[in-house]
Amino acid sequence: MDPPDLIPRERFSMRLGEDEVRKERMFCGCRHGRVLLLDRKQNEIVLWDPDTGDHRRGGIPPEIDGKEKIVWNGAALCAAAAAADDDGHVHGGFSCCPFNVALVGVASNNTQMFACFYTSETGRWSNLIFTPAPFLVFAFVDPGILVGHSLYWFPTGLGSAILQFDLDRQTLAVIEWPSNPNCYSHYMSQIFLAEGGYLGLVTLSYDSLQIWERKVCSEGVTRWVLQRTAELNKVLELGSGVKTSHLVRLGYAEDVKVMLLCADSSVFMLQIDSLQSRKLWETNIMSSLHPYASTYVAGI
Repeated sequence: MDPPDLIPRERFSMRLGEDEVRKERMFCGCRHGRVLLLDRKQNEIVLWDPDTGDHRRGGIPPEIDGKEKIVWNGAALCAAAAAADDDGHVHGGFSCCPFNVALVGVASNNTQMFACFYTSETGRWSNLIFTPAPFLVFAFVDPGILVGHSLYWFPTGLGSAILQFDLDRQTLAVIEWPSNPNCYSHYMSQIFLAEGGYLGLVTLSYDSLQIWERKVCSEGVTRWVLQRTAELNKVLELGSGVKTSHLVRLGYAEDVKVMLLCADSSVFMLQIDSLQSRKLWETNIMSSLHPYASTYVAGI
């Protein structure tokens, strides 16, 4: 492929000094053209723009000591995206677009979950916000997903649930898993923005795919509603009667609602709304994939 379809790998190499190269940073996700990295040893975050090579760093709240309170993940977003219904905004660099960062973690011997929020417009972190864990929670492995004005994460632990961080209210809430799904593992599930602005959830098993939406029912109660079920071998075009022996979600492209899946030794992309899939490549190496998108300017 040629540019702009093929981007040189050098564009995705941070320009760091010798003292920076040895630091181990955790990848938390990318959104609105920026990548969020977490250095728990140094108690700092790094926000990086691969298009320009520019990056910003800052300390995390000192009360997050890495012992009693441990940060496990985070999310970055353009401040305009947190404003009400600003769909026409074009995300730019650090100089023209303020940014927000949310961090999530575990405290009190895995019995509490917490979050905090930073905005570059004030240069300050919020107070830590806590909520009881629904089960023993050890970490937050997957990147957060933005649905409306809330961020959502899968807690990794002795159960299945979803953590919601409401950006407007600065509150945390635990959302239970659907009743009688085909899967309870977040490694085979995906949070997404459903039509109408609802919270959506895809659950996968070795032979089926289910699409759930969280809606307010007639009695005024919010619950999961099963919207669609499909045979996985047909969706991935594996052939009639073929059942995968190994299936895992590798990544997710939030803006276009595309899941990246590994079924046996093949990597697929699957668009949630259309359930259209495409085989990308074959591999024996399993790794997480992090789709990155930004604005392309012709002539650059």
